[in-house]
Amino acid sequence: MKKLFTKFIGVIILGGLLLTSCNSGITYPSVSDNSSGEYHPGQFVWHDLATPNPDASMDFYKSVFGWEYSLIGSGENTYYVILNDDKPIGGMFKLAAKYGNAGEWVGSISVNDVDAAVKYNIDQGGKTVFDAVSFKGRGETALVQDPQGAIVAFLHADGGDPAFIKEPEENSWLWNELWTNDTDGSLKYYNGLFGFGAKSISGSKAPYFVFEKDKTKYCGVLGNPVKGARSAWMPYIRVSDVKSAVEKAKKAGATIMMEPNENIRKGSVAVILDPYGAQFTVQEWPIN
Repeated sequence: MKKLFTKFIGVIILGGLLLTSCNSGITYPSVSDNSSGEYHPGQFVWHDLATPNPDASMDFYKSVFGWEYSLIGSGENTYYVILNDDKPIGGMFKLAAKYGNAGEWVGSISVNDVDAAVKYNIDQGGKTVFDAVSFKGRGETALVQDPQGAIVAFLHADGGDPAFIKEPEENSWLWNELWTNDTDGSLKYYNGLFGFGAKSISGSKAPYFVFEKDKTKYCGVLGNPVKGARSAWMPYIRVSDVKSAVEKAKKAGATIMMEPNENIRKGSVAVILDPYGAQFTVQEWPIN
């Protein structure tokens, strides 16, 4: 798998990952459509795209996935809510020019206590990118870089986390996977943070692990297949036809990191960079 990615050398600018620093009067969409009050620490509950050009990014993702958008706020404080079949599934915000022109998807992972999670990250050798802050409607969040270099947001959501969905809707989030430059270090770090059990998947062409807890699968981990890139979380989007999604992405200006390949998950998966360098994976599901 590694050889497929050796020509990708993009670098994401950490300073640009800004969670809309102005928070004057905006009520952000909840991560869940029901206020269950239940929390699932370690579950990815939201995704935001930091992009230098929200208008062009909205056009790109609409052409590939059919997403619609709802805007809240105004000017530099505008937040773009992503809608899939009228349901909020994520957001976009503008990257200030001084931070460069590289985009990135930022996943928010549920924690019981944001301050405790930030302290754990620091104690383990990670960095705090932005300190904890509360967003009306969303909850308390902080942006960190884990000890292996991956960016993630810790979030304690108002009202609780969404329920686990066994069959995610098409054109919505399917999975999250950590591409790490230190597999052992990442397994130890997230096991310690969330009490996961890391299960090794047999039959995989490269070592692959799944974080599990109480028989629920949360996310995956593999050695970084991108030579020269820092560790990063990779979001997966479920599609009905991976080849069609790739062709739409190409036409809209994307770079294809990995084309569908029959030797990799029966040709059901492709890895894409949007026009501003934000990476994501499209996956048919289930794999036939």
